[in-house]
Amino acid sequence: MINENDPSTLSTSGRLLSYNSAVKEGLQTGLKFTELMDQLISTKDPDVLVRSAQELSTFVLDTDYVTFPHQYNTADYYLIFMSRLLELHGKDNVITLQSHEDQHLTQQIASLEDKGVFSFMIANDGTGGVYYQEQVTGETIFYLNLQRKMLRINSAAITKLFVITYHDQVETDQILATTQLFMDFGSSLKEDYGFSVDFNILDTSNNEFYAFSNSNLSDEVVDKLFVAAAKEDYMLMHSNDGAVLELPNQVTLHITSKNAKWGLTVHDDDETTSWFKLLLDYPFVREWYLDNLTDLEIKSDPLVFG
Repeated sequence: MINENDPSTLSTSGRLLSYNSAVKEGLQTGLKFTELMDQLISTKDPDVLVRSAQELSTFVLDTDYVTFPHQYNTADYYLIFMSRLLELHGKDNVITLQSHEDQHLTQQIASLEDKGVFSFMIANDGTGGVYYQEQVTGETIFYLNLQRKMLRINSAAITKLFVITYHDQVETDQILATTQLFMDFGSSLKEDYGFSVDFNILDTSNNEFYAFSNSNLSDEVVDKLFVAAAKEDYMLMHSNDGAVLELPNQVTLHITSKNAKWGLTVHDDDETTSWFKLLLDYPFVREWYLDNLTDLEIKSDPLVFG
């Protein structure tokens, strides 16, 4: 009995036809891949862009009869997506993609010049998530999930890389330009696709509550800021719900409790100042934060940075 799905039951002619059909299917798969790549590289439609990135992230190019020896990694399509989305929002000169001989991509950020090499790494969380990492230090800057429409900034990595590692190596305005790039990317995801985005330590909204890792803040830690501020001719004042530090340009730092958890808010009329920016602008604030990081580190989403 001849079974078209079992080559062993076919005649020589049938086997050749089956082989030829399988090769055609493999080549069609390759053509479909190139169509998606064309879209990812060239489209000006944000919806087409994200759809092509999603399809490529799970695309299986090889078949039993046709294999392609030179292929980019799945994570590379996310780098292309990030670059293209920023390009569609007028940020086409802020990052550079580097293609390497072993067929993978990395990214460099113009504002950091020769500092920092970035790429995505698959999160292996079963939902298509990826981590955006700096390759030299291994710091994970943010988590991105196109399927679940979410982006989460990692405050610990932002602190280690930009407040500590790059502090004496990169100018403050360059650091702020770099982190603004992450903000721009997140804002584009919100605007174009309705993503849920947590900017965390980078958030400039007056409504942002930066929760401390230790929800039970001791008076001793607050007193240390009082002493440090006084040395710089600033006055940390006690309030009914915590402590307030008035800074230049009508910026107010408020250490307070919300839902039985301690943290802080930063208020300025233009909503352009984040806790991260204060860490860069005021050495005494930075030293207080880093010296007491075990208590004060700003919490990130525990579901992706647990």
